[in-house]
Formats: sequence, structure tokens, C-alpha cells
Amino acid sequence: MENQELNLNHQWTKPLRKKFNLFIKEKNPTFSECKEFLRDLGIDLNDINLRFAAGIYIFEKYDGRHTVEEIKEIIEDETDSIINEN
Repeated sequence: MENQELNLNHQWTKPLRKKFNLFIKEKNPTFSECKEFLRDLGIDLNDINLRFAAGIYIFEKYDGRHTVEEIKEIIEDETDSIINEN
């Protein structure tokens, strides 16, 4: 039961995703700044969460200028590079 409680503290909830999306739209941050923002929200920066965040970040960055298929390709290509840019 304790593990479930720990995992709940590090899940992406709808309100957290909305805060993250808004942060990206308003601030136009680097991914390093996004990682700091997520850390401040209490999101565990493990590989799964970083990949999820990278997908949101890239989608928001390119949204409106590309098709969904193009964004999917961009996400696949850029995810590793932005996660490891530090």
C-alpha cells in the first residue's frame, strides 16, 4: 500500500498536465527550465516522466505549424536529444 501512495505522488494528473501546458505556452521555456518546473510540481524526473514531458513539450512547441503525423515524427526524433541536453 505504501508503494501505491508513493506512486500517486509522482503521477501526471490532469491539473498537472494543464499547468505544464500553460507554462510552455506562456513562457516558451527550454526543456531544462521545464524539468525544473516539473521538479517544483513534485513530478519524479524518471525516464517515463521525462519522455512524457518531452512529448508534451515538443507537441506544444510545434502545434499549429505541423500535422499530427509530422509532430509524431518530430517527437520520436527529438525526445532523446532534449532529455539529455544538460
